[in-house]
Amino acid sequence: MDASTEWVIAWTDLILDASALDEAARKHDLDEVRFRACSIAVRAKRYGFDELSRKAIELMERVDAKDPSPELACLQSAQGILRLVDAITKNRR
Repeated sequence: MDASTEWVIAWTDLILDASALDEAARKHDLDEVRFRACSIAVRAKRYGFDELSRKAIELMERVDAKDPSPELACLQSAQGILRLVDAITKNRR
């Protein structure tokens, strides 16, 4: 597999993870939110999307903080990550 194909597959996985992250946040599934945020952080870092990686790490930290009512904050962060992924996708076309 060449580098271009690998990047397309990785980016597709990022898009799917961002969508699943948003859905998990809407359902208040904090374990899934953390899992998806971790996946996004790793892939984003690998491909040089430092801001996206940072936002995903911040979301993981928010979930780990055991805030008594993290649902709204997680939902807002997840939506921010989804918007950033959409913006990067539009800029890469």
